[in-house]
Amino acid sequence: MNVEIRLYGALRRYRPSDAPGAAHQSFTLDLPPGSSVDDVSLRLGIPDGFVTAAAVNDQAVDTSALLAESDRVSLFPPSAGGRL
Repeated sequence: MNVEIRLYGALRRYRPSDAPGAAHQSFTLDLPPGSSVDDVSLRLGIPDGFVTAAAVNDQAVDTSALLAESDRVSLFPPSAGGRL
């Protein structure tokens, strides 16, 4: 199944080198049926803990969420912050 992937922040370095377009643009990834958001991270070689938030079709999901054909997956890295 094909899903659209968008990587944010430091996760852009895990974009496949053969994916067309610029680093900030989405790309398509072919995955076996029954794959999850976690499987996307594994396939891209993103280390455990580097994805702290995910969305599928613009809805926040747990990384164990299963994907379907043509889903749009967004992966977000940890965010840095400071004191208020």
